Parts: sequence; C-alpha cells; structure tokens
Amino acid sequence: MYKYFSILLLAIIAYPTLAQNASDDRVLFTAGNDKVTVGEFEYVYNKNNINNQADYSKKSLEDYLTLYENFRLKVKEAEAMKLDTISSLKNELEGYRKQLAKSFLTDREISDKLIEEAYERSKTEINASHILVRCDENANPADTMAAFKKIMALRKRIEKGESFDKVARESSEDPSAKTNSGNIGWFTVFGTIYPFESAAYSLKPGELSMPVRTIFGYHLVRVNETRPARGQIHVAHLLIRFPDGATPAQKDSVKKRVDSVYALITSGKIDFKTAVKEFSDDKASRVKDGELQWFGSGAPIRMVPEFEDAAFSLTKPGEMTKPVMTQFGWHIIKLIERKGIQPFTEEKADLKKRVERDTRSQVAKNKLIDRIKRENNFTEFPGIRSDFNVKVDSSIFRGNWKADSSLLTNKVLFTLAGKNYTQSDYAAYIEKNSKRRSDKALDALLNEYYDEFVNASCLEYEESMLEVKKPEFKSLMKEYHDGILLFELMDRMVWTKAVKDTLGLEEFRKKNENKYMWGNRADVAIFNCNDSKICDAAHKLAEKKKDVETIKDKLNKNEKEEHVSTIEGKYEKGQYDVVDKVDWKAGVSPVEKLNDSTYRFVWVKQIVGPEPKSLKEAKGYIVSDYQEYLEKTWLEQLRKKYPIKVNESVFESLIKK
Repeated sequence: MYKYFSILLLAIIAYPTLAQNASDDRVLFTAGNDKVTVGEFEYVYNKNNINNQADYSKKSLEDYLTLYENFRLKVKEAEAMKLDTISSLKNELEGYRKQLAKSFLTDREISDKLIEEAYERSKTEINASHILVRCDENANPADTMAAFKKIMALRKRIEKGESFDKVARESSEDPSAKTNSGNIGWFTVFGTIYPFESAAYSLKPGELSMPVRTIFGYHLVRVNETRPARGQIHVAHLLIRFPDGATPAQKDSVKKRVDSVYALITSGKIDFKTAVKEFSDDKASRVKDGELQWFGSGAPIRMVPEFEDAAFSLTKPGEMTKPVMTQFGWHIIKLIERKGIQPFTEEKADLKKRVERDTRSQVAKNKLIDRIKRENNFTEFPGIRSDFNVKVDSSIFRGNWKADSSLLTNKVLFTLAGKNYTQSDYAAYIEKNSKRRSDKALDALLNEYYDEFVNASCLEYEESMLEVKKPEFKSLMKEYHDGILLFELMDRMVWTKAVKDTLGLEEFRKKNENKYMWGNRADVAIFNCNDSKICDAAHKLAEKKKDVETIKDKLNKNEKEEHVSTIEGKYEKGQYDVVDKVDWKAGVSPVEKLNDSTYRFVWVKQIVGPEPKSLKEAKGYIVSDYQEYLEKTWLEQLRKKYPIKVNESVFESLIKK
C-alpha cells in the first residue's frame, strides 16, 4: 500500500501541470452512493501511469481500476469518520491552497511573455548613459509636472545640439554623473530596474529616449553601444590590495609585489593556488583557492569594468591574465570556466524565478487585477473615499492607527462582483496593515493604502472563485484533500496500528510461522585475544567444551585489561564472513593471527536446524506483512459497507487494445 499511496501523493505534488478538465461525465463506477466519472478516472490514470504505461490495455485499465476503487473507498470512509474536520489537517489543506493559489493568481499569458522577453534581452548587452531628474513616485501632481518639464527642457537642449555628456555633468541629479557623464556601463536583463531596461532595449545606438518614469524620477536614456552577450564566467583571482588612501609610492610598491608574484607563477616556481594562499589579500576568496562566484554583465553579480573585461579576455580554462589594476588593487585572474547563453528550455526555470522576484512581475499582477475589475463590474465611489480621507489624522503615521466611530460606517467605497466594500472594511484593513511611516505625505500614504486594499480585495475574490473558474485548480485541491485524508486514515487503520499491536503481531507470527523461519545456522562463540599464549590456553579450554564465561573468567582474572573477549550467536550462511570461513560442523577452528596482531578462533558449538524466528528477530518483515493483512481485511469490510458497481459497458469502451 505504501507504494501505491506514494504514487498517488507524489503525482499530486510533482505533476501539477498535468491537471486538466475532466469533461467525460459518464459514470464508470459507484462506491456506495458516490459516482465516479470516466473523466475523473482517466485524469488520474493518465497522470499516474507515466512513461507510456497508460496504454489503455484491458489489463492496465483493470489493474488501475482496482487500485482506484480502493482509493475512493478509503477516502469515503475518512469522510465518514469526519477526519476532514481535524484542525491540523484543515490547516495543512489551507496552507496548500494558499501556495497553489499563487501560481493561478497571475496573468499567465503576460508572465510567459515577460519570461520570453527576458530571455531575448539576455542575448544582448547594452552600454547606456542617463540623465536623472528626481521625483518621488508618490509626488503630488504639481511636483510631478515640474519634474517632467525640467527633464523635457534638458532633452530640448540635447536636441538643439548640446553634448549629452555635458548636460549630464551639469544637470543630472544622479551624483555619479559629475564624474561619469551619466554612463552606467554595460548591463543586460535584470541589470537595471524594469522601465529603464525596457527603454534601453527599445533604442538603437545613438538614440535618445523620451522621459522614462521610474521610482527614482524621470530619466533620459541614451544607448551608446550594444554587443552580443558575453554570458557568464567563473574565475579565481589573487589580489594585492591598495592601502586605504594609498600614495603613488605605495601604489608603485603594490605593483612591484604583484609583478614578483606573477613572475613566480609563470616561471613555475609556485602554482596559482599556493600563490593565492601565501599572497592574496582577499580573505573571502583566499580560503577557496581564490575562486569567485559566477558573474557576467548583468545582475545579480557584477564586477568593476576593468576586472570584468580582463576576465572575459580569457578563453581557455587555466589561462591567466597579466596583473590587472582596479580601484581595489592589482589582480591576477585565472579562468576556471565560462558559458554562453543556454537554450531557452534550460534557462526558462531560472528566468521564471527571477521574473517573479523582479519588479516586472507587477506588470502581470496589474494585468490580472485589471481583468478582475473588468469582469466583475468594479465600481468606485470617489466621494465616499474623500469623505473617509478627510477624517484620517496624522496618527496613521505611527503604525498603530485606530479608526474612530465616524469612519466605521457602511458607506460603500466600491463594489466588486455585486459585493459592497465599505468604509468599515477599509478601516479594518488599515488597522491590520499600517506600519510606522515617514516617507510620504498623508494624501500619498492614503492613496497607497487604498490601492493596496482594492488590489487585495480583488485578489481575495479571485482566489475564492478558483474552484469555479479553474477546473485544474479544483482537481488539484481535491487530490490533495483526498491525499491527506488517506494518509491520516491509513496511519490509524494500518500503519501505526500494526506497529503498536504487539499481541496482534505475535498472533499473526504464530499463524504464519512457517513464513518466518531460520535456515541452518551455526551456533558459535568467536574468541578474540590480544596475546598468543592466552589464545592457545582459551583454545584448549574450548576444545574441552568448557563454558564460554568460565574460560573468560579464568583467563582475565586479576588482569588490568581484558585479554579475551567473545561474540556469541547463531548465524546463517552469508550473515557473517568470519563464521562462513570455518567448517560448518561442531568443533574449534585453528587459531588465526590477524593484521592488527591479535588472535582469533571460532568454536562451533553445534549446527542448528531450521526453526521459527521470534517476533523480535523478524519484526520488520512481520510488521510489513501484518499491515498488508490488516489493509486487505479492512478493504473487504469497506467493500461490503460501500458496494462497488462498475458500469461494464462504459469500462469496455475505454479499452483500446
């Protein structure tokens, strides 16, 4: 049973993408009053018979039908026992539902497009510059318009012929622009925030964007160059670091040191790993032979340009650069491995995770929320919202806001799918979710809380309707529901019951003792001695058939350490190689000197014929068989309690060979 239950449960967890709409509603069989349709049966048959085993042959269908009948009987009994009311199981089911719902509460078409877009962008690296005019994402309309006018004025200056670099140095509100003229270097997908990335990938080299709004404000983006993506690289390095505030003389000293280390390596006087251990100032990588994490021109890990360019100049594993200077000091870099862009099928899973963690995932969520609103007649009442806002005071910034009675009304803020969402509902949401804040003005903060409340309400409604709207979600929930009930029921009726029922196990053993038999065994005492003379003495006493304990007592008497130790027992052939090597007849084997300079001999007292194993000796086998017995007899009872009736004509129609 463990085997078949595991197959069913693993299918629920490991193959959710196989869920489908079981549309064939012909009744295949009934279990008591419950009807099981062809669609339901085919769904689990195809899912659990993987590797082309679902061949719809008569034998395959009959075997699985019996298995599924038993499954449905057990679930029915679990429901009759009200196991689905146990709080721990209800909590487990609800936890699973929450996790499963996440994969359904997104616009899958948009998500797939975002993943494909990320892959296509990953093939190209961009070198870009920008000019920034800062503007808070929740700025009031007047401040937003002022920032927009300012960025447009800067754009007109460039259009009229002023140098982009000059305008960036003079006017960009990115502090680094004063030294880099707005150039942010090379990047690829996920290397910048999504709106900026999208603007850059829409431009050709030399083109200037219209203003791009991000969380930082408005940007003008210019693409300087593009190149095919260099992929990812894995290197080790040796760093000799500049002292803090290094003078030119100190920097020259560091250069001389790195040159001398480089000469030692290239002359073969020392290998790279040893040089790293002896000379590298990078403590984190030194303990790993200088190895760094994989990196490339995009997130999540990037290096300073000088280091990155030098690393990517290496082409063969084991190849090493000449000393390379960065702001940190002088490096010697050695290539371990590099790889280009992998096929989409290999990159998709990782890209999916990165898209979900990135701000671009909000695009798919926003599309979903827009659809929920559109499909469910979302209607707002701005006047009621304004009435609410004017009654909220500054205590909301402290994060422990409590609504006064004037806000706890049934005035409707918005409706969704015919349900009213009131001021009281909104107040309860803020009380539960507000935190200490000082980053926004009151109006902006209330706008944020309101949008969050609307979005949460939309997603909560959509989640409540998943069983109705998504047949595959309903199927997966039913499977998990049935699976946890079955596990609990089997534990009670078979697994734990069998382990704890000592009397039942012993009775079962006696009734089936011929199944749990020892073969011929040698009843032996294995003597181990640390002295040859004492071992000879023990051997003589054993030949005289003295009692084992008597021999040990006599030879170990009045000694500080034990000279003679023994192992006693009955062994079948193949159980213990020491016993296998001696003659299987009563007697004492010759003394054998072992590699550790100790001595050993085996006393075969007798050869014991076949005899039943005790419960302790065969408990694992007996418990397993007893569980199978309990399940079989229990299923017989369930089939009487809930008779199975198969619609033979429907079953025959499923057979394909």
